[in-house]
Amino acid sequence: YTKILKPDPRAYRHCLEELGLPAAACVFVDDQERNIRGAEAVGLQTVHFDVLNPRHSYDDALRLLGLPLLTQGELT
Repeated sequence: YTKILKPDPRAYRHCLEELGLPAAACVFVDDQERNIRGAEAVGLQTVHFDVLNPRHSYDDALRLLGLPLLTQGELT
């Protein structure tokens, strides 16, 4: 626990450092716009999760990761 909360950019940077990954290799998913903006500020790819249309949000994240989409029927 770092006591640094989203959307503080330090929270995202700390996570990236712990993972040992560049921001461009990651996708941040959240349903709160303020947290999306914080992630974008440090260069993360983002998906604003729509709780009313989760399949679309999952597909957006999968697309950014270069994985098969749920709507393509490859994953069930």
